[in-house]
Amino acid sequence: MIFYDEAHETSYNDICSKMKHLDCYHRSLAYLLALDTVLREHIEAVFDFQEDGIKRDGLNKGFQTGTSMKTTRLAFNLWNGCYDDGETYIGKDGYETELPSSYYTPDQIFCCKDYAPYYWQAIQIRFEMA
Repeated sequence: MIFYDEAHETSYNDICSKMKHLDCYHRSLAYLLALDTVLREHIEAVFDFQEDGIKRDGLNKGFQTGTSMKTTRLAFNLWNGCYDDGETYIGKDGYETELPSSYYTPDQIFCCKDYAPYYWQAIQIRFEMA
């Protein structure tokens, strides 16, 4: 497993020690939440250790930066397929059509090139490829 820096590795181990389970879902989530300094400082706002679940409203908190939001989105999506609601528009046929949220597309998430290798590592952890 690769780590961004020593703080990432230390935080990952600390988060894992607090989790109720250490399956691929929990480990990939812990890996991503430990990656970003902002998320490490506000982990309780995005994950409930007692209830063992993500806090979707953590995406809308004021502490979030562009990069931490990308990291949170990927972490949540790997956790349970979570994504933001898409956009609704009226098509030429007069019916409402919903487009998926573009915030979860690979080009939106992986454009953060400093974190891209670690995002890929989290995917490998989640799908047990590493």
